[in-house]
Amino acid sequence: MVFISPIGPIGIICQDKKILKLKIDPNLKKISSSDSFHKEIKIQINMYLNGKIEKIDIPYHLRGTNFQKKVLNLVSKIKYGNRRTYSEIACKVGSHPRPVGNACKNNPLQILIPCHRVIGKNNLGGYAGGTKNKNQEMFNIKNRLLLLEKKSSIANNKVLRNIFV
Repeated sequence: MVFISPIGPIGIICQDKKILKLKIDPNLKKISSSDSFHKEIKIQINMYLNGKIEKIDIPYHLRGTNFQKKVLNLVSKIKYGNRRTYSEIACKVGSHPRPVGNACKNNPLQILIPCHRVIGKNNLGGYAGGTKNKNQEMFNIKNRLLLLEKKSSIANNKVLRNIFV
């Protein structure tokens, strides 16, 4: 299935009611599906992208090397609106920032495993192979996702402050 989201086309491959791959790809064309699991995925992703929910609760199966899984499992624990650096993740897995960046670049479950929340020490870093100088579109998507989460977090904090004042 491929559906058009607010950030562009998102392709999804599923098996046994679990997502195997979720990829943002501006080159994909819409492919509709009447499957109820696909509909639920689309609903939750759109709710997330519209700031209505903070976590997409869809089962998935993570594939990759042991190192990639280790990195991506850590990344999956980064809470909505928060960020970690490649260096911070590298320290936790006993590695260096570059292999962590490569594991994030090859994340088969974009958005579900929020690699967009992993940034460089002095810059935004890349996203799915996109950097400021290479594949600008993916770099811009990372920036949009981070801004979305920042705005939603600020809005939620204002609501909480108003409740407790």
